[in-house]
Amino acid sequence: MSSDLGLTNRAFCAVLLGAEEVLGKHGLAAVLRQANLAAYINNYPPSDLERGGHRAEFVTQIAQAIQSIYGVRGYRAILHRVGAIQAKHGIAQNPLVANAARIAITLLPAHLKVKIALEAAVKELNAQMNRQARIVEEGAAIIYEEPTCIYCLGVHGDKPICYSVAGFIHGLVVWALGSDAFTVEEIACRATGAAMCRFKIVLNE
Repeated sequence: MSSDLGLTNRAFCAVLLGAEEVLGKHGLAAVLRQANLAAYINNYPPSDLERGGHRAEFVTQIAQAIQSIYGVRGYRAILHRVGAIQAKHGIAQNPLVANAARIAITLLPAHLKVKIALEAAVKELNAQMNRQARIVEEGAAIIYEEPTCIYCLGVHGDKPICYSVAGFIHGLVVWALGSDAFTVEEIACRATGAAMCRFKIVLNE
């Protein structure tokens, strides 16, 4: 699937709000200037499902601008926090999905709770961000696969860099489990030449 359709207003607004919560308004303004997206300074899209021309590449530009300004170490920590905040906003802004998932997982074993919560989130994420993420299982691990990851479009490196997606997954799994008794690791990344980005979730059972 191409990125031509772009992100919904709600999806891109969540990216900006997550970054603002971590960096502050002035910090985000500096990032947006660095990313050649100054038109969005104090001008976020409304939180609706219309598509306002926000291209997937804009998210990559924001991530790379954060790295340029804050360095590699700061970039990792900041993007992880931004992703976790996006998960929080996503749950708050999609109560029907959140409530359905919460009801479904109440009495289930932890592994199934996480799988169902991630599948519900991925369905909404794919619709709003024009993506093709999916959840698969490999032994005791749950794998979040993202063939169309928008955090590493056109980026090349020697290690995985999609920290925001890892933070997003972490936030969702904490919500599903009510604890942080698990690990999330990006085990493949398109930036390193892999066919897709893959994140491994292992519960500490």
